[in-house]
Amino acid sequence: MSWVQIVHEVPGRTRLLAKALRKDTARCERLAETLAAVPGVYRVEARPYTGSLLVQHARSTTAQTLVETAARTLEAPVVARGATPPTPETVPALSEVARKLARALQDIDRDVRRASEGSVDLGTLITLGLLGAGAVQVARTEQLPLPPWFNLAWWAFRTFITLEVEEIAAKDPEERQIADEIEKVLE
Repeated sequence: MSWVQIVHEVPGRTRLLAKALRKDTARCERLAETLAAVPGVYRVEARPYTGSLLVQHARSTTAQTLVETAARTLEAPVVARGATPPTPETVPALSEVARKLARALQDIDRDVRRASEGSVDLGTLITLGLLGAGAVQVARTEQLPLPPWFNLAWWAFRTFITLEVEEIAAKDPEERQIADEIEKVLE
């Protein structure tokens, strides 16, 4: 499902985000041209990779006018600032097995936190268990095996993105929402 949202707004400067624009350079440029034609707009900077548009405008031009223009152009609903965008209707509901498994893991996690009075959770126990299993394997074989290339590639990517999230947020505070989305994916 497509939508348009005001991500950030200060007088004379508004950032819009539209999922429909992600990685669609032509559509992004068309919307930028449409917004540039709005009275009072000085400059529109499109970022097709993220689906965001930075609009610099006169103080008399409201962010609401810009988001409504974008919504009409993209034929997409406006999502209130800070609201969670709607989920696509095509995403199937979790299967019964997935729901039962998730519920069981939540129950185990709750029991572990209660038993440890909040000092340990299931994620920590699993991490320590895997670390211990690895240590036992190294002690038993007296060798430190090299992980498969795809594990190394994943951890290199994850480390890079994790470090870059902070860099993105430090350079451009308006990109904080995108940085937060990356952090959610990596959690």
